[in-house]
Amino acid sequence: MTTNTDICNRALQTIGTRTTVTDAELAASSTNEAIQFNLIAANLRDDLLRMAPWDCALRTANLTYITSAPGTPENQSPATQLWAPGQPAPPWAYEYQYPVDCLRAVSIIPANQTGFSGSIPITTAITGGASAFWQGPPVKFKVQVDQFIPVTAATVAAGGTGYAPGEVITLAAGTSTSPPIGAPAQLLVLTAPGGVVGTVSVVSTIIGQPTATPTGGAYFAAQTNPIAQGSTTGVGTGATFNLTFGSVGPQRVILTNQEFATLNYVQQVRDPNVWDTLFQTALIKLIGSGLQMALRGDKTLANQLIEEVNSAIQAARAIDGNEGLTQNDVTPDWIRGRGIAYSDGYMSGPYSGYDWGGIWPMYN
Repeated sequence: MTTNTDICNRALQTIGTRTTVTDAELAASSTNEAIQFNLIAANLRDDLLRMAPWDCALRTANLTYITSAPGTPENQSPATQLWAPGQPAPPWAYEYQYPVDCLRAVSIIPANQTGFSGSIPITTAITGGASAFWQGPPVKFKVQVDQFIPVTAATVAAGGTGYAPGEVITLAAGTSTSPPIGAPAQLLVLTAPGGVVGTVSVVSTIIGQPTATPTGGAYFAAQTNPIAQGSTTGVGTGATFNLTFGSVGPQRVILTNQEFATLNYVQQVRDPNVWDTLFQTALIKLIGSGLQMALRGDKTLANQLIEEVNSAIQAARAIDGNEGLTQNDVTPDWIRGRGIAYSDGYMSGPYSGYDWGGIWPMYN
């Protein structure tokens, strides 16, 4: 089993030092090597993960709805003459929460969630019709920020029945006939003696947010307490909660025209045992280059390590990109020149159409 201590010691090995750190030293930052590792390791890990849609960190998840343009099925409120806060930024129709563990949004899957296209079901083995589900190229999207009022704390107003610690309660949303209220907060049940909710904590929606100061939900306006449950991961019912709201602040959102959007994204994977071995190698050398500068200030040796990092990155990308089904089905230029452009779908494999990033820059 590989630990962060192993990663640290292997990074120290790359700079030619015989010094090692222990688990306790790393946890307490009690040595200079441990201090410098803790300062740079997490940021370098996330930066390297963001550089490409690594297979070892790629995840698919349904996005949480925040709001949509008036006239969409989820927002039947009257149209406004001009764009107004609480609506997706033009020209987009839907706005979703940015996943809390997302380092890089990769693609939104084209989907027809109703399961029918021209009355033909998705399952078309018998009918012979064209399937509509998850067919076609990725859907366009844009990442930006919007302003929300977050939830910073929650107390129980009524405990309900049938709850258990560990359940995640999503609070109630508004109706489709009124302007959307935003994304409701989620609450984690901490205690539930006899099935009655005793205490809860706010589930944060911003990556890296300290648990002591959570930022939950994405409301356009403070809601009136108490607020009822909308859904739960368990079987509990009847609980209501009083929320404490914070100041208006920015949160990242995903804008798209896809209803019921499903996102492929690079997840913040912290467990070294999940990383591909080539990713591990690249990260260890990258951390080593940072330690070289911090502990010794040797720019030449640090740049030599970065050259090894870039070689490992390129090798990992080649293997990562060839892992899985690869199919080249591209409309030739001479056909395109005649005004015909067949859909290339996801091009060569599901992710080869995306930017795999550059290489790591040298120290100047």
